Amino acid sequence: MISIALDTRAINARLDALAKTAKDSARPAAQAGAQVLYEEVVRRVPVSDQEHSTKGKKHTFQPGNLRAAIYQAFVQDESGQGRATYRISWNKRKAFYGHFVEHGTSRMAARPFLRPSFDAMEQKALSAARAVMAEQIKGGAP
Repeated sequence: MISIALDTRAINARLDALAKTAKDSARPAAQAGAQVLYEEVVRRVPVSDQEHSTKGKKHTFQPGNLRAAIYQAFVQDESGQGRATYRISWNKRKAFYGHFVEHGTSRMAARPFLRPSFDAMEQKALSAARAVMAEQIKGGAP
């Protein structure tokens, strides 16, 4: 009779450690991808040549106001174990008119910057996220 015994405890421990490292790497990897997209949005957002104001001149906006209102933020409520969500948009309190620029109005043609940024940089953002994930796993794996 031939008997073979296989002890998988060491392999299971390594796989568990690898899984934990991958879950812990979600946020830095997502941030790396978000940073690529954020930089492209900031690069593409239109900047007016002169200041502009609302009807009645209640609020005046300087050139570059919309660009300065672009942000990138971690979204805690949409993130969790092994999942990280970042949002890239503009601060609507600082530049409420960003929607009009992105989508246009009945009197103004759209000058989109969010969707074209995503379309242009999606693969680079994914590559950046994957590179961070791979480096984290490589450095954290036993």
